[in-house]
Amino acid sequence: MKKRYFVAAAATLTACIMLFAGCSLFDFSADATDTRFPYDVAEERGETGSKESWLASLETPATELRRLFEEAKADGSFTGTYFEFLQDLGVEEDDGAYAQQAMRSVVYVRARFSPSQRGASDYYNLGSGIIYALDTAKGDATIITNFHVLFSSDSTGKETLAHISDNIEVFLYGSEIASEAIEASYIGGTMQYDIAVMKVEDCDLLKDTAEHKTIAKEVVACNSDSVTAGERVYAIGNSDGEGLAVAAGVVSKESETATFQSADKSGYIKLDEIRFDAPVNHGNSGGGLFNLSGEFIGMVNGGRESSEVAGFGYAIHANTVLSIAQNIIDTCAASSLSHGAALARLSITVQVTDSRAVWNEEYGKLYIEEKVVVSDVTAGGAADKMGMLAGDTLISAKLFSTRAGQSYTAENTFTREFKLTAFLFEIRRGDRVEFTVSRNGTTKTLAFTFDQNDYFILPD
Repeated sequence: MKKRYFVAAAATLTACIMLFAGCSLFDFSADATDTRFPYDVAEERGETGSKESWLASLETPATELRRLFEEAKADGSFTGTYFEFLQDLGVEEDDGAYAQQAMRSVVYVRARFSPSQRGASDYYNLGSGIIYALDTAKGDATIITNFHVLFSSDSTGKETLAHISDNIEVFLYGSEIASEAIEASYIGGTMQYDIAVMKVEDCDLLKDTAEHKTIAKEVVACNSDSVTAGERVYAIGNSDGEGLAVAAGVVSKESETATFQSADKSGYIKLDEIRFDAPVNHGNSGGGLFNLSGEFIGMVNGGRESSEVAGFGYAIHANTVLSIAQNIIDTCAASSLSHGAALARLSITVQVTDSRAVWNEEYGKLYIEEKVVVSDVTAGGAADKMGMLAGDTLISAKLFSTRAGQSYTAENTFTREFKLTAFLFEIRRGDRVEFTVSRNGTTKTLAFTFDQNDYFILPD
C-alpha cells in the first residue's frame, strides 16, 4: 500500500486499497472430459517416481539449508529426511544477517504530484521498490515498484504521461533524507497487474569507487513457485512512510486470489498473491517479501484491513513480478511509443476443475496440484490456430526464442493456475511455443509462433 503525504501540511492522508480475500479469478463452467492431472502425463512419459517426489523435483530449493540437504543427498553423505538433516546439523540460519542483506536491495520511493483542485498543495505518494538491476560502474539502476505508487488519479493529468509522476525520488536504507534523494524516471508499467519499472542513471550513491562503495545491491530472487505455507518471511519496505523497516511473519497461503481497487479507482483488479501475516502498512507497496535466505519471493502490494479479520499482507509472486518487469523493459525498448507490457494472447479462458494436496514425507512438505482446464477458445485466436480445444487440460509449455543474439528457452509445468500468467509474459514477438495438453486421456503437443502484433495485448 502507498501512503499519501501533502507537501505543505504536517498531516498525512492514507490512500486505502480496497481488498477482498477468497475470490475466484475465473468464473466459468466447462464440461471437461479429460480426467488427468499433470503428474498422470508425466507418468505416461516415463516418470517412475511417486507423485510427491515428482512435484518436489519441479521446485527449486528455497533456502540455503534446503540446498545443503540436496547436495548431501546427491553426494551420498546423507540419506534421511529433511527434518532428520536439520536435527543432525544442529545449527540455525542467521536470520538477521540475511534480512540485512535483503535491505540493501529495497528502496524508499517518493512520487510527487500536483493536485487537480486549484489552490491545493502538492502531495506525495510514498512507497517502496526493489533494485532489479545495478551497474555500480556507471551508477545506473533499474527499480521495480507497484504501479499504484507512481500513479494518482487525483493529479492534474498534465504530466508527461497522464497521472504518472514526473518527479520520482528513491532513497537507500539509512539515507532517507532530502540531501540523499536519488532522481528516478518512469520506464513503463501496467495498471492491471500493478507493476511499474523506473530507471536511475549516473548516480554517485550507486557507484563503487576508490573513495566510496555503494550499499545498494541487486535483489536475489528465488523460484517463487517453491514458496511453502508456514515458512518464515520478512516484509521490507517504507512502512507508514517512515523509512525502510523489517517486519517478520510466515507465509499463510502460497497462492490466493485477491481483489484490489485499480489505481485509477475505476474498478477492480484480481491478482494471484502470496498471503503472509507480517504487519503491512501504507508505504509498504512495492517493497519486497524475502525468505530466510534473503531471497526475493514476492512484491508486497496490499493488506487486509477489516475490523472482522486479523490484518495480513499480500505479495505478488516474484516469478510474475520479474517476468512482467522484464517484459515492460523489452517492450518499451522496442518502441518509444510504448510504456507498458505486451502480454501474449492465447485467447482462452481457463478454470481449475480439480485440486488436491500431496504430502512429501522426505521434505516434510505439502504440495498442491491443480487441474487447469480450458473452458473456452476464441475463434481465430492463437489457441484456436494451434488446435487447442475447450476441455483440454493444460499440462506444460516450452518457449523457444532468441534474445540478444543468444538462444533462450523457458518452460513451465502448470501444476498451479497462476503459473500460466508468468509464462505468457515471457513470450516475445517471433517466439515459438509448444503447449502440451491432455485431451480425452491422450497427450497432444500443440505448436504456435507468435509472429504478429495481434497476438499480444497491452494491459491497461
